[in-house]
Amino acid sequence: MVMTLLMKLLISKKLRFDEGLITLEGMNLNLLPSLFISELMKYYLDKKEMYKLYMLSWLWGFSIVKKIVKEFNLKTSDEIYSVGMDLGEALGFGLYKTHDYYPGRYTHFIIKNNPFIKHIQINKIKEPIDYFISGCMAGGGCLVHNTVCQNVEIRCMATGSEVCEFLTGTEKELKKRNLWDKALERYNLRKIYTLQKDIFKNYDENNSKEFVKKVIDKLK
Repeated sequence: MVMTLLMKLLISKKLRFDEGLITLEGMNLNLLPSLFISELMKYYLDKKEMYKLYMLSWLWGFSIVKKIVKEFNLKTSDEIYSVGMDLGEALGFGLYKTHDYYPGRYTHFIIKNNPFIKHIQINKIKEPIDYFISGCMAGGGCLVHNTVCQNVEIRCMATGSEVCEFLTGTEKELKKRNLWDKALERYNLRKIYTLQKDIFKNYDENNSKEFVKKVIDKLK
């Protein structure tokens, strides 16, 4: 599936490697070593500010999936979810497998071969730490479920699990599953939730710099 997606993008020239740039329908992308993300995780973990990594990743996931929805003219939740997950694999975020999926409510999935955990000292980690993946999946999931979403990592390879298990859900769904309080505490949502709602309602390419500044200012 992933190779099929990549081949289609390359053949159609929607994905281009040209003049030192990687572009997906006009959006510039970069290939970053997984060590870079791992070091970011360790940096924010040491500072006890992992929610900042989550919010930055949330904005990244939201903006790129919003761009994909527009440029590829995706109409349904299934289309957005399928392309988004394939893109995550293509970008090297690990091997995704969906457990359960209900548009407008939640997506429940696992990731094997998580590349960001390999550089983490597993025996020192007591709680799930994939705030980067959680943020990306929550931000992108907003476009799948058509509302502001959060993502809670339930199991993590960094704590000794065989896979990383995630649930992206709406506030209502997370409360139903008794996960909302965990999201509130883990991501400092009392500080960033209002900003997420503003981004979901008002973000577009023309004001993207304005929202990046808002996020940076909020996280100072």
